[in-house]
Amino acid sequence: MELRQLRYFVAIAEERHFGRAARRLRIATPTLSQQLRVLERGLGVVLVDRARPGLVTLTPGGEVLLRHARVLLTRADRAQDEVRAADARPEQVLLRVAFGTEHVLAAQLQRLTDDPAFDVVTLASSSSDALLAVRAESWDAAVVWDGQGVGDGLTTAVLRHVPVHLAVPADHRLATRSRVEVAELAGETVAMFPRTLSPHVWDVMLHHVLPDGAARAGQVVTEPLTLGPVSVLRSVAARKGVAPVIAPLAEHADHDGTVLLPLDPPLLIPLELAWREPVGAALGRVLAVLRSTRRTQPPDV
Repeated sequence: MELRQLRYFVAIAEERHFGRAARRLRIATPTLSQQLRVLERGLGVVLVDRARPGLVTLTPGGEVLLRHARVLLTRADRAQDEVRAADARPEQVLLRVAFGTEHVLAAQLQRLTDDPAFDVVTLASSSSDALLAVRAESWDAAVVWDGQGVGDGLTTAVLRHVPVHLAVPADHRLATRSRVEVAELAGETVAMFPRTLSPHVWDVMLHHVLPDGAARAGQVVTEPLTLGPVSVLRSVAARKGVAPVIAPLAEHADHDGTVLLPLDPPLLIPLELAWREPVGAALGRVLAVLRSTRRTQPPDV
């Protein structure tokens, strides 16, 4: 089965007439008919009902082949275009970054943007959505907050561990401390981001600040429809509660009216890179730049 034969078959199927298909392809009608027979012999299937001379009706097998032929021809055309353009532009790499990671990896992402060898497209999303996109192979790689091993055919690497601090109102009883002992938070109302953004991080944070769980109804407050720490910090400033926040994200956001304090014991959240093997040359270079950031930040950073 050749691409040329598939193009002939698609023309016949779309025109529903041998003569019109031949004129569209600029070949003789007998040649077109002959090539169709060659394709049918190769597949061992009759594709066209020839009961009415000149007119075309597809058999069930022909209908199935038409669906596949259109996809195959589209992919072949795309491959041809990309091969021809390979020397003219760098290969594109699609990279999803979880909300806030663009601040932590600002220097590395800038390197990728500035380097003419790369054509990196980034999109910020939740960690959950980023991993789904890589699993579905619609994106090449993702930077996420603690994918808890990720798995499902993905390869991962920890880029760094990032500290979690506690945001408290500026006039809170703990605001003047150098750090906050977790044991002192048992009775505090805790404000959290929506769990769907990063379920495992949500669970780890809440368990760390309330290791015995909520002691009363309403002790845990979730701010709806928030993208990042902004809504949570506003809740803290409005004295709705205290909140565990990833320190670099809170520092880049407006946290007027709040104080950020290290936790005792400290909590570090892994920042992970996830991708699907095998990788092409361009994605390999992107991964190398991001993986070169691997390090652990001390809890007080």
